[in-house]
Amino acid sequence: MDNIQFIDLNATTALILFLVGFVGGMVSGFIGSGGAFVLTPAMMSMGVPGVVAVASNMAHKFPKALVGAYKRNKYGQVDVKLGIIMGIFAEGGVLFGKHVMVDIREAFGAAGTNLYVSLVFVVVLGIVGLLVLRDGLREKRGESVDKAPKQLNPLVRWVRGLYIPGTMIYFKSMDAKVSFLVLVPLGFATGLLAATIAVGGFIGVPAMMYVLGLPALVASATELVIAFVMGLGGSFFYALDGFVDIRLSMIILAGSLFGIQIGAIGTTYVKDYVVKFVMAVIMLLVLVSRFFYIPGYLSELGAVEQLAAETVRLLDVIGEGTLAFALILGAVMILQALYQGMREHRLAEAVATLPETALAGAGAPAGVFLNAASTPFAAPAASASPLLSPLGRFERFLVASDGSQFSAAAVREAIAMARKCGSEVHVMSLVATGVEHEGLGEAILKQEMDMAQAYLEQVREQAAAAQVACETHLIHGQTVDQEIVDLADHLKADVIVMGRRGRRGLARMMLGHATAQVIGRAHCNVLVVPRAAKVEGRHIVLATDGSRFAETAAITAASLARFCQAKITVISVIKPSYGVERRVEAEQAVERVVVHMNSEGISAEATVLDGHPAEIIAGVAREKNADLIVTGSHGRTGLERVLLGSTSERILNETPCAVLVVKAS
Repeated sequence: MDNIQFIDLNATTALILFLVGFVGGMVSGFIGSGGAFVLTPAMMSMGVPGVVAVASNMAHKFPKALVGAYKRNKYGQVDVKLGIIMGIFAEGGVLFGKHVMVDIREAFGAAGTNLYVSLVFVVVLGIVGLLVLRDGLREKRGESVDKAPKQLNPLVRWVRGLYIPGTMIYFKSMDAKVSFLVLVPLGFATGLLAATIAVGGFIGVPAMMYVLGLPALVASATELVIAFVMGLGGSFFYALDGFVDIRLSMIILAGSLFGIQIGAIGTTYVKDYVVKFVMAVIMLLVLVSRFFYIPGYLSELGAVEQLAAETVRLLDVIGEGTLAFALILGAVMILQALYQGMREHRLAEAVATLPETALAGAGAPAGVFLNAASTPFAAPAASASPLLSPLGRFERFLVASDGSQFSAAAVREAIAMARKCGSEVHVMSLVATGVEHEGLGEAILKQEMDMAQAYLEQVREQAAAAQVACETHLIHGQTVDQEIVDLADHLKADVIVMGRRGRRGLARMMLGHATAQVIGRAHCNVLVVPRAAKVEGRHIVLATDGSRFAETAAITAASLARFCQAKITVISVIKPSYGVERRVEAEQAVERVVVHMNSEGISAEATVLDGHPAEIIAGVAREKNADLIVTGSHGRTGLERVLLGSTSERILNETPCAVLVVKAS
């Protein structure tokens, strides 16, 4: 066997690897796949031997799989038992696949493993890419399956009906027993493919869906456990033979961690079929790229007539160019989706300001308050959409509840506030159905629906006891946050009320995924209520940074304070890195708000403090015994315009009191 040659790393190659990881991360965040089908060919195009590219890719993937599995397990999407068992069997496939790779390398050298990996990529990406493209075209034509629950397919019924004494294992996600002998080939095939191209999910996820009958949501989440188990073992065994280049793993991991955030943002603005188109295009272009390398490998191995060096180099250049085009095109498509969403967001805001401007007539513009220094404090114009009243209208609440202890506070406080405001309450609970959940089975699906309906009836009785009008909605859907936003739009809700997860462990660093996504997508205000919080109107803390979003929040806070006869503390926080000019802006911003509120008969005080915003704001709320923090949905700059502002998110995680996130119209 020839010696393993790791590529030389300099500033240029390190930057290229980082960018490759960044694009791979964007692809991963956008299409929900690990992106390894992009990264392995990219490393090979840079001269990394196929076996090293696969081993290094596995080493970079398994830590991400662990984090992803942990996060999704919090939402009940992971069948840990199934993931571990299939992961153990997948480890067998990884070991076998690794020995195949090593044997090929010993017999045929680096060209042999490069040819083997390339051929598998061409076949697998051809099959998967065409299937994804077909599904995307069907969805675009409106041929996607409806949301009605479906029967288990014949193969799933056969597998679940197969009884082999001494081998049966019960899995909660299926509510059925399955012989572990069925899992052996599925796990083994998953690991074998992972050891070959570092993408075992192309087998593992479809197998769990169409052979075991798991919903796609559960299958994709459980595959993360499998990926961690087999990736950890596979990386270790590959490393024993010296095939893991940890430098490559760390660089592409660093790039992908940045890129995955951008890709995830892009999905906010596109339909599912667009995501599938992007996935199919990238897969098929990567396939074409690998195809151009195959003649050179065959020539090097003597399997075909010897090709001239110039011809091989030309084919390599075409392959490199095709791969580069695939990466650039994928990045452009994702960034275009992001840009288009941001542009539409800005246009919607601009249109929302037109009615009030047009009606202002002569004299002072409508919606402008003047303080003692004649500094305008602009009230946001009335929305062109009836979804949101920036002046704090609370006539219709929508409570999103899953029946857990975390959402109980949201239900309680929504009913209490509705009673004070004379408002109506709508409560929704979601049961996952549709094409991605067709394997769930009628029995367990009916059980979930019955439990959800019984819970909604309890909430209705609770509201009736408080003399509050209440309607309940049992929703069949696939994406929790999107279903919440869609129902809020349909009902023309003024406020969405949601609970918040606990604050231990990693939960202290992140919001519940659905809550964060709802805040990012909703057109109306969102009230987040921790489990122990009570909104009684004692004291309100208004966080402002002087942005347009913050001034919208100020108008809403003033309306609430007037209604509740509550005191307000208006606070702006200056980070240590800010200069004197930013402090002056902050002081003017809070003073402008306080002067206006005082003129309206509201007791308000201003303060500008130094430190980290979330910690300081949460600390002031505790000091003032505040029961509500009001903040804008976005910050002053950059990508915070299209998703939940980072400061707002940290406030939600730091404080024990309720937080009202006000959306600018």
